[in-house]
Amino acid sequence: MGEDWTFSATSMTAEDAGVPDELQCWVYDVSELQRASAFGAAMAQLPWPERRAKVGRFVFAKDQCLCLGAGLLCAHALRAVGVSDLTMDYGEFGKPRLKNDSRVHFNVSHSGTMAACAVWSAPVGIDVEERQPYDEGVARLCFTDAELAWLGRQDDTDQAFTRLWTRKESYLKLLGTGLSKPANSFEAMPGAYPESGIRFCEYVLPGYALCACVRATGQT
Repeated sequence: MGEDWTFSATSMTAEDAGVPDELQCWVYDVSELQRASAFGAAMAQLPWPERRAKVGRFVFAKDQCLCLGAGLLCAHALRAVGVSDLTMDYGEFGKPRLKNDSRVHFNVSHSGTMAACAVWSAPVGIDVEERQPYDEGVARLCFTDAELAWLGRQDDTDQAFTRLWTRKESYLKLLGTGLSKPANSFEAMPGAYPESGIRFCEYVLPGYALCACVRATGQT
């Protein structure tokens, strides 16, 4: 089964010219995994038994496809930069990392029907979010006063809300500390950085916001 299915991901180019050359960002639309033959073939190609088990724990097909697609994309992206040993280890807060290769770092995210993966030579965080309507309650809980003011100045508040969320989330995922750092304890709106050396790398993905976050020495 599944002989007619081949995995195919898209390499993304960031909007701004200041993105480090070695930063790799990939996306994959998991919709095709809804076909039983493709899903079975994809499960057979997934290199991590623990990921296959995680896929199986989801009740809904949509969540199974997202989890499976993100795993396939991660394996594809790592192999694309020359990683052959895909054995995984996990940090204190559960962030996955390569067990036997500290030179390559990666992070994955998924939303809607899209999975995203970033690979770099230092810790990296990535977040993809399907465009969401502006939620004032969430915004007041998670954003600073300055970020709320920035949102109020935007013509497309829904897209700005989604965009700001991905910037903040990608930074938290770079840190790899889970929810131990409150989202409203730092600013990540365009032009603001939560710490010196942080760089936000945003990508155009219709219907979504997509941002990778890296720490580059000398960034201001």
